[in-house]
Amino acid sequence: MTADLVVVGYGGAGAAAAIAAADLGASVIIVEKQPARAHTPSTRMSGGIVFGINDVEAATRYLDRCAGGMIPLSVSRAWAQKAADLVSWLDAVGADLRLRRIGGAEHPDFPGAEAIDVYQQGRFRDGTEMDPPTTGATARPASGWSTSERSNPDFRTGHEYFQALAACVEARPGIEVLWESPAKRLATGEGGRVTGVEASTPGGPRRIAARRGVVLAAGGYEFDEELKLNYLKAYPIHFYGNPDNTGDGVRLAQAVGADLWHMNQMVGRAIGHFELDGGALNFNLGIDPPGYVITDRRGRRYANEYPQAQQKHNFYYEMLAFDADRDAYPRIPSYWFFDERRMRARTLTPLGVGAVRMGMYAWSPDNEREVELGWIKRADTVAEVAAAAGVDDPEQAARTLAEYNHACAEGADPLGRPAGSLVPLDRPPFYCVPVYPGGSNTCGGPRKNEHAQVLDPEGRPIPGLYAAGELGEAVGLLYPADGANLSESVCFGRIAAEHALAG
Repeated sequence: MTADLVVVGYGGAGAAAAIAAADLGASVIIVEKQPARAHTPSTRMSGGIVFGINDVEAATRYLDRCAGGMIPLSVSRAWAQKAADLVSWLDAVGADLRLRRIGGAEHPDFPGAEAIDVYQQGRFRDGTEMDPPTTGATARPASGWSTSERSNPDFRTGHEYFQALAACVEARPGIEVLWESPAKRLATGEGGRVTGVEASTPGGPRRIAARRGVVLAAGGYEFDEELKLNYLKAYPIHFYGNPDNTGDGVRLAQAVGADLWHMNQMVGRAIGHFELDGGALNFNLGIDPPGYVITDRRGRRYANEYPQAQQKHNFYYEMLAFDADRDAYPRIPSYWFFDERRMRARTLTPLGVGAVRMGMYAWSPDNEREVELGWIKRADTVAEVAAAAGVDDPEQAARTLAEYNHACAEGADPLGRPAGSLVPLDRPPFYCVPVYPGGSNTCGGPRKNEHAQVLDPEGRPIPGLYAAGELGEAVGLLYPADGANLSESVCFGRIAAEHALAG
């Protein structure tokens, strides 16, 4: 088989690359590891939020600050330039998402933050239109998507977002998708140019030749324990993205001489990791509404939990401390305590995203099935529930929650929680859930330049090879805003296709 462009991986980045190439008159073959009937790219499992920008230079400054020196300025500028017309491009290709602005940058005090615009799909899952956002909603300065909105099962999320992209792919006769066809090797020719992909298809091994280039959009290494142990900043770390993201793209790129970058970075939160039927499932947990307390393994609070409650992407850094004297991570797992107030407020995980949205697990509407499974521990006292959950010092946990309740009464938290979040845990029974550092995806992978070309250790482009999406995405130290993953995937998917076809 032969095509102008071969794309490895059919998620948001792969779809964007294929659409952009087809609209430039190219033929495209996508090789996808998963079967069509069980296709769970991280884009589809996401919240379906995407960010664009309103000022290229200001956004470049902001992205550069968030990158922490890990991403060249030229790469951040390329992202900003493509994100400037991201919303109009999605409309132009026929995605019909009705995007509406709901917020802005996650770090509003950084220079250039005002250039970031975060968008949500403008229809409910039943197809009805949302009311236009109010002026206040439009002007929200932070990430913008409230925890209650994240938990609303009527909202369209990544599932509908990816369906829209997939419909655009299917509408273009120049694109062919090979399902159940994991890429096994990149073929190379004269001068080390990547000339195609060798894949394992249902019909046997097959070579797909690429006239103009190959785009690696195969996702990260969220479910490869060896890569996580050796590259991420702590262990164990768990993810709730695509369970078939096992580092395939990293190894494919390495085999043809690619350099790697920011392999220690991830898009993180404190998440739930639970055993089920001999395996495990991971969930994005919403600890809001108050009250809530997170402790270490000894039952002591160690950080302001408010960023986690607001679904920001920085609380997990607090969980990575290592105790060399004890050869242990004292905050892995940590323990989330709450009472009957939170238990009855809503489900502990949003129902519109992740494993629940993909049908991998049906979370009970009252959280009771999860109590029966032992994922959520319940007891009449704090010490009893702490012991049941595995806290090393249950009595210390009881003292910690007593101190927290006193801080609520005083209206001042020694760890800096805002007063409005200080709701006491005083409605028994009490509940406790272990939480781990984790999140949606890893960020590391093959190093790339502003044209999405994969680079070797000398900084030279490997001819014919490109990368887009969470595989080596242009996200460094801090996650810029809700929707950065989806924005990067579309922008660099387009950049890769355009450069490959122009060369």
